Amino acid sequence: MQTTEVAAAIVESKIPILGLALISALVLGKFSKKIKIPKVTGFIFAGIIIGPTGFNLMTTEIAHSVHFLSDIAMGLILFNIGGDFDRNLIQKIGWKNFKEVGVAGLFNLLIVFTLTFLAYSKITGDIKLALIVASFLSFVALECAPPTTLLVMKEYNANGPLQRSILTYLALATVVALVGTQVIEVILKILNIWPTDAGITPLMQLGLLVWSLVGSVILGFILGFFLSYWEQKEKKSSEFLMLVGSTILFGQTLSYFLKTDPLIISTVIGFTVVNSTNSGKEIHKGINEMGLSIYAIFFVLAGAHINLREFTPAVFLMAIVYVISRTFAFYFGSILTGKIITSFADKSNYFGLSTLSHAGIALAIVSKIMPIDTESSNLLVTIIMSSIFVFEILGPLLLKYSLFASGEVKGGKGDDKNFTKKTSVSVGQLMDNLQENLNIKKEVSEDIKRDIKHYIKTDIISVKENASIVNVQKFIYQHSYPYYPVINKEQEFLGVIDLTQLMELSKEDENSFITAKSIIAQYPTISNESRIEEIVAIFENSKYHTLPVTHSSSGKLLGSISQKDIMQLITEERPKSIIE
Repeated sequence: MQTTEVAAAIVESKIPILGLALISALVLGKFSKKIKIPKVTGFIFAGIIIGPTGFNLMTTEIAHSVHFLSDIAMGLILFNIGGDFDRNLIQKIGWKNFKEVGVAGLFNLLIVFTLTFLAYSKITGDIKLALIVASFLSFVALECAPPTTLLVMKEYNANGPLQRSILTYLALATVVALVGTQVIEVILKILNIWPTDAGITPLMQLGLLVWSLVGSVILGFILGFFLSYWEQKEKKSSEFLMLVGSTILFGQTLSYFLKTDPLIISTVIGFTVVNSTNSGKEIHKGINEMGLSIYAIFFVLAGAHINLREFTPAVFLMAIVYVISRTFAFYFGSILTGKIITSFADKSNYFGLSTLSHAGIALAIVSKIMPIDTESSNLLVTIIMSSIFVFEILGPLLLKYSLFASGEVKGGKGDDKNFTKKTSVSVGQLMDNLQENLNIKKEVSEDIKRDIKHYIKTDIISVKENASIVNVQKFIYQHSYPYYPVINKEQEFLGVIDLTQLMELSKEDENSFITAKSIIAQYPTISNESRIEEIVAIFENSKYHTLPVTHSSSGKLLGSISQKDIMQLITEERPKSIIE
């Protein structure tokens, strides 16, 4: 009983903190959009504020005890990364992109190693320690936070040569960072610098390393083919998405017992599913749309792992050296690559800044070496965690700048600036709706009953007049609505998208400068002060089943109302006359 009570107490203490953490992430995520910074930064700050650096509500012990949530999130994120590399993208990337990012990555590795080794030798006075730390950091530095980078590119709908190079680098750098750090870890254990399990010989260490890499790929393919086979039999997409999550979790469980790498397994599963099934893209899209909750959990826990209060001056200086060395290496490594490979020249000014984010795999690597209690391993954990704090704030901002500066955010704006998801609803109307749905609303007069404000649907997506038709076309392909209203910055209804004009203009090569305002068609509207009889007449004189509702004086778009709702209202009020 005592064990059960202790377990219950632990759960009771964690659940409220996790709830608070997620709410904080969502609030700061919304606030970050208001001040025009990526949501990732808000998620990280949420973890920092409630973690040991801030109010210490989520202690280090709690963050470590719920690491399985971070593992699940990382598995789904890596599934998305593997799924991004479908057959079409692989054909677009080609050998040229791999060669370009490979050269850039090599420069990054060499520059980071050289600068950190020289600086740490001076700071610590211990060449052996400096060599260990610099060697390990040079491989960790290659990792550029796939979750962060993907989320920012997804948020701003980036597409183009730079975006494809970044995706290529994500895959290549992830593999090299994982393999490189594992090789160094094995070498340090063989040399007895880091402790190893009793009875494990150097030859066994090398065998385990090879099995960890090869076995992970094999298991990933097997589980991926299992999902692909099951997908042919499963008709409900919701159940199949749950099966995907369960398979990823099962792969992580197998990796623990079979001594393989869960990160590689999840990536290979995503790659296999997307490329071996006809509906692979839809599966990937379904998992990708779960992104907000997944990323929020991951980055809140990442922020909670950062404890700036424990830094000593020497460690703080070493962390600063790593941050400066990595920034210098990525920027000038990209410039040097552009000088050597001419096809990379146009991207060289932006590529280095675009790949500075640092979390994801770096956190996974930290979690692997954290149990190793040596001076060098403890120093590595502190340096990497502190650098993550800096790069996860600056990285997304610099990536956003690079995407906009390189012109890969079409129309110069992200989707959120081109569309509004809902019309505004007053608090009074929300209270009216609540009372009405709970059947506690007082009886009202016939005149008020005939007021249409309670029947206006506000979940209507509108297009801003300055949205480029490239984004409009992409949005229409992804969503099916009776009409697509266009509004100005004052939320005034201007008309609807003329789909015929949009189709004609989409055939032209240079159409990104054309905005939604240029393809507006007139559309009947209903005033918010209209009575039932007037609305019925409007519907009778039009061929449409759903019409927009506008404010009688300001012309603002308030929502929409359907002919079906009006017919239902009339039937409820005048059943006899309708029957007659």
